[in-house]
Amino acid sequence: MRRLSRFFLLVVIAAVGVGLCVTALVPGTKTLFASTRFSSKIADHLSTLSQRTLVYDNAGNQIGIFAADDRERVKLSEVPKTLVNAVIATEDRTFWKNPGVDLQSTARALLENIRSGHVSQGGSTITQQLIKNRILTPKRDLNRKLREVILAYRLDSQYSKTQILEEYLNTVYFGQGSYGVKTAAERFFQEPLSKLTLGQSALLAGVIQNPDGYNPFSHPDRAFQRRVEVLKYMVRDHYVGKDEAFLAMGQELPKVLPPAEHRPDNYFLAEVEQRLFDDPRLGVTQQERQNKVLRGGLRVYTTFDPHLQYLAQTSVNNALNLAEPRDPDITAALVVMDPQTGAVRAMVGGPGFEKNQYNVVTHYQSNDNSGRQPGSTFKVVALTSAIENGYSPYDTVNGTSNCVVQFPDYPPQTKPLKNAEPGGGVMSLRTATEESVNCAFLRVGASLGLGKIAEMAKRLGICAGATVTRATCPYWQLDKTDNDHGRGPVRVPVMVYGSGGGQTPLDMATVYNTLAADGVRRDPIFITKVVGPDGKTVFENKTAGNRVIDPQVARTVTDMLQGVITNGTGTRANIHRPAAGKTGTTDSETDAWFDGYTPQMTTVVWMGHLSNKFPMGRVGQFGTVFGGTWPALIWRDFMTAALADQPPMEFVAPDQSLWSSGHYISDTGRSRYANSSPTTTTTPVPSSAAPSSTTTTKPESTTTTKTTSTTLLPPVSSGGAPGGGPGPGP
Repeated sequence: MRRLSRFFLLVVIAAVGVGLCVTALVPGTKTLFASTRFSSKIADHLSTLSQRTLVYDNAGNQIGIFAADDRERVKLSEVPKTLVNAVIATEDRTFWKNPGVDLQSTARALLENIRSGHVSQGGSTITQQLIKNRILTPKRDLNRKLREVILAYRLDSQYSKTQILEEYLNTVYFGQGSYGVKTAAERFFQEPLSKLTLGQSALLAGVIQNPDGYNPFSHPDRAFQRRVEVLKYMVRDHYVGKDEAFLAMGQELPKVLPPAEHRPDNYFLAEVEQRLFDDPRLGVTQQERQNKVLRGGLRVYTTFDPHLQYLAQTSVNNALNLAEPRDPDITAALVVMDPQTGAVRAMVGGPGFEKNQYNVVTHYQSNDNSGRQPGSTFKVVALTSAIENGYSPYDTVNGTSNCVVQFPDYPPQTKPLKNAEPGGGVMSLRTATEESVNCAFLRVGASLGLGKIAEMAKRLGICAGATVTRATCPYWQLDKTDNDHGRGPVRVPVMVYGSGGGQTPLDMATVYNTLAADGVRRDPIFITKVVGPDGKTVFENKTAGNRVIDPQVARTVTDMLQGVITNGTGTRANIHRPAAGKTGTTDSETDAWFDGYTPQMTTVVWMGHLSNKFPMGRVGQFGTVFGGTWPALIWRDFMTAALADQPPMEFVAPDQSLWSSGHYISDTGRSRYANSSPTTTTTPVPSSAAPSSTTTTKPESTTTTKTTSTTLLPPVSSGGAPGGGPGPGP
């Protein structure tokens, strides 16, 4: 009966006020009836609060925020008592006693508003403000005000005071992009909510009335005076003593301006955000997914390793600092993957996110939808296909430059192709791999057929699962006829050594990570788990992987790639523990690579000109940048530091008894008979042992000639690209 009496008193006061102004009578009557349209639970009609999404690294530490409105809900028990008291003393001193409406304040404000003909005074309680912000609109008129009063009274009868205050403190806007008390404390003072002082609490309570006018960053004088007012209110209502308030008045105002908005500020966070925007598990439409990420209060757990990121960035920075003189648009990128999970642990996407937000590691060039030509790092795809099809490290092939190689189902070749350096002769497949001999691999490619190489590329992780078109797999070239008619890709001979199209470093990291994982492909994972605001898992990325090649094939390729580091074009990458890798350089010298792995870690390093149009020229001490120069050095420095606290691990050795004896490889195929080469050659001893403790670096301007005793064929010279590059184009 007491509440019912107060309700009728409220209606009488409102009716009297409305009756004083005839023009307000009809809207007031409509408002009274319109307010009954809500169900008995007014709280059910409170709008959902937009909340920020928090991002965590692989150890569970927060590394980023995605937010349209920077808000994170808290329980009232988490809010310091001084802040609660400051807000109540300033915004609604009768809060704990009133029925959702302060009758005296409302009547006084209503009479003044009627007298002036417009809403000039608010008189709103905390409950009324909550109704205005979460059910009604900020529109200032008598119609909306009367609805606010009635709904506030009803909410107060249905919600406890602590519930109302908790909703209010999570709802209210404090300015500077801060929604709710938790983010306001963090953004204004760089302090957790629990650490707020009396002076800081008074400042926050004071800005609620006018977030722009009392902004301490743009209007410090007004903010100072407003804080004094709040402290006086707290003394008046006996929340604090005069001495305590006086000390709080002397505290400095915040000076570090918080960011205007929360956007990714590094390559890794930007990639995570984009992958969330594209993930259909978060919604059917792009807009739905963006709302879920920017407003849905998610918890996103990632694969990011801050320590490895620091080491990666340091290795790249150190190299670029030493690589002077150089064109300022020449930069480097690096990506790290875990062979056992596919987790991307670290990523340097270019010259710095603040300078250029284009991520070399994960994105194709926007101007022509192509990636970076991988150069001879792509030879590992042809090599893997060859081993799977029964080829042996003992096989021999003619690597002499210049070479004219005829590919099946492809127009006759008219221009000779070249190695990066003179030399060649008939050599083993192992030597051709270690020395990155173009003409040798062209013959391997022709003997296999480009279809097998293309199929292997997809299995290893390049354009896996995609319809192979220029749009979805920029590596493949389309000729004009096929492009016009929408048919499949035309594969060109130079794809064998990585020319004619482009891949991202992440693509190539997936390929080499598959070899490091003994033939099990685990596609790159940036996000391990997403949890909703209710604590329930929205989705989790599993890492079981798919076996795409036989372990014996992967182990044989790894055995051969170890020789690249110990004996071949990648000696600058020697980290004095078992490691495998491949160098790569493009025809135009715009891109240079080193892709390599140990049993624990896969790392791909790229260096090049950002525009993808100009050769690098001289970079520091190297007149020409091959994959075996700066990229190999960056790879070595990073891997040495990254694995410093881990014992060396041996690769699982292949079963060499399963290798066939050497056969000769020609354009038309692999000979049926062992040692049937028209020329004699060397077959080196397999290099499955761990790397030696000494490293011999090949001069970049010379070709190394190997002579090794063998039981198969007499020795001949070998040739290839010292830096792993394909050399001059056709």
